Amino acid sequence: MAEGKKIPKPVMECECTTDITEAKECFQCGIPITGKPLKYKIDGQYQDFCCFGCYLIYKTTGVRGEESTAVAFLGKFGFGYFFAMLVFMLSTYMYGAHLTPDDPEAQAFVGFIKYIILILATPVMLLLGVPILRNALSDGRINLNTDTLIVLGSFSAYFLSVYSVFTGKHSVYFETATMILVLMTFGRYIETSSRAKASNFMKELLKLSPEKATVIRDGREVEVNRDDIKVGDIVKIVPGEKIPADGIVIEGQGHVDESLLTGETKPVPKKAGDELYTGTTNIDGAFKIKVNKPAEDWTLNRFIQIMKEIRATKAPINRVADTIAYYFLPVIVTIAFSAGIYWYLQEGFEKALIVFMSVLLISCPCAFSIGAPLALWIGLSEAMREGIIIKGADVLEKLSTVKTVFFDKTGTITDRNMVVSQAVFENDELLKKACCLENNSEHPLAKSFVSFCVKKEVKSQCDVEDFRVHFGYGIEGVVDGEKILIGSRAFMEKNGIKIPEQFEKLEKQAEEKGEIPVFVGTKGSVKGIIVFTQSIRKEAPKVMEVLKKLKIKVGVLTGDTSYFAKILKEKLGISNVRAELLPHEKLKAIEEEKAKGRTVAMVGDGINDAPALAQADIGIAMGCGTDLTRESANISLLSDDLRKVPLSILLAKKVKKVIYTNMFWAFIYNVIGIGLAVMGKLTPIFAALAMVLSSAFVIANSVRVKNW
Repeated sequence: MAEGKKIPKPVMECECTTDITEAKECFQCGIPITGKPLKYKIDGQYQDFCCFGCYLIYKTTGVRGEESTAVAFLGKFGFGYFFAMLVFMLSTYMYGAHLTPDDPEAQAFVGFIKYIILILATPVMLLLGVPILRNALSDGRINLNTDTLIVLGSFSAYFLSVYSVFTGKHSVYFETATMILVLMTFGRYIETSSRAKASNFMKELLKLSPEKATVIRDGREVEVNRDDIKVGDIVKIVPGEKIPADGIVIEGQGHVDESLLTGETKPVPKKAGDELYTGTTNIDGAFKIKVNKPAEDWTLNRFIQIMKEIRATKAPINRVADTIAYYFLPVIVTIAFSAGIYWYLQEGFEKALIVFMSVLLISCPCAFSIGAPLALWIGLSEAMREGIIIKGADVLEKLSTVKTVFFDKTGTITDRNMVVSQAVFENDELLKKACCLENNSEHPLAKSFVSFCVKKEVKSQCDVEDFRVHFGYGIEGVVDGEKILIGSRAFMEKNGIKIPEQFEKLEKQAEEKGEIPVFVGTKGSVKGIIVFTQSIRKEAPKVMEVLKKLKIKVGVLTGDTSYFAKILKEKLGISNVRAELLPHEKLKAIEEEKAKGRTVAMVGDGINDAPALAQADIGIAMGCGTDLTRESANISLLSDDLRKVPLSILLAKKVKKVIYTNMFWAFIYNVIGIGLAVMGKLTPIFAALAMVLSSAFVIANSVRVKNW
């Protein structure tokens, strides 16, 4: 290949040919538009369309998306099938008339029937063939795609038949030309409807948000459309209603079902100051919320946007399939012409045309083109149903190759909400300042301590400045003018803070019980200690057992003491538990495992262990809830359920198996089918039918992902 020459990117079809690289989407099919969009007025506003076909589909069906495209294909199939069957039946009579060549009346009637067949076949070619021809010849050039094969096969048969009708020749193949297009249209219907079903989850999410909302404006309650809600609006929500927008509760209290976001079925209590999220359900509260975000930042809309971005990604196996499909087409055209020339020299033009069309039509790049993306789309949608947000098809593919999984301990293997068992401070003022500082942290230990302070009615109204997080060590900040440090022994020693004997004794007692001691230091000395109790998640032993059955090496990387590491080894049966690790030592452990050629996944909360998640091949953040934007994580688990980790790996392996099955089938089918066609053993109609059945097999096999 000449240097600098670029291979055109494979295209996705929807009655049009568009490259999926830009963000602007077609109003009808939702496929990204790369060139200049066509603009048509819809309900008083101009909308972007990728082609006239999509505009016509919308005006005909009134339904947007791939489902309407599937409906249009089905309608075309019905129309084409009706006329094609008439053509087929009349052609059968015409072929039978060759048995009575000496009957002048029969021959005259055959001549009349040819014109009838021509009249019946032409609408099929116009309705089904012209859109395919336009795709094959768009932008003033011949596009190397599946449509090119169909056009060469069907239109060559049609124009040869037209020529034969007007010249009195016997080579009439109208039934072949029309039936090819009918079968191809039916195949497109199957493919498009399957894609639509694969993306239905996004539509289900949209339905979770109510169309209407009650907004209080100028002291009056006004019912408005969901799209008319603005930042700052006061929205009234009664029991049983779904939350129409993200906002802060300014009045009312009650329970909200947030299972859509977190996977947790237990209702969440909400009161003034708490945030409500779009699509969740108000169970028993009478709320008034103030909308605090624009619509594009609402939780539900962010879910949908993430899914759209995920669908646009390509896995390495997908790119390989696209490349095969790209080179496959010119090779097939070359084989078809070569076979046609050979049979022309052997048995004449008619046999050569039959072989030429059969080779074109039996070959099925569709199996290569849709085999990988369809399985990946279904897999990503199924993952999201389980509260597993996999940020890209490439991530899903790599997940199937994971050989080692490292877990963080705090908030991952152990329960996120730990309890403060003991808090010893030199004075109440330091306790208050520690609470103020911890209130700025997202770490599970910090949240537990803040909850402890709330129960103790500790007032935490302080000025906090220069707040900093030291990953794996602790936090620091200036509280009411006094510098406070909260963290591990290593953090204290690193900053030259001495630990008095009384606090060292409390530390040792806590470690012997498997508890977590955290020091509070100021003015060069530790003047407080917070002790946390923790329990191992009840599902953790089963999760470790499943991962081992999958032949995946399991390890724990923690900065905590070796005392609790012993407890983990005993209760979970994990031999590879590394304790008292500093952040850079965690990164080193991951890098060492990767150096052995193993794909490494790191499971944590995505906050305090962000560097480790970023260092691993696959970073899995647990308990993300509505926070879907943790940059360090490739996979976000909406809930704290540890079982989602092996579940996601099992799904990835299922998707990979289905894709490889699709690729194997596509290869074997094309080798055998093209071989038979070149040998002259296939008719064009049977070849077209076999091509449709091949695509149908790939689609049906891809749907098996749902049975994981």
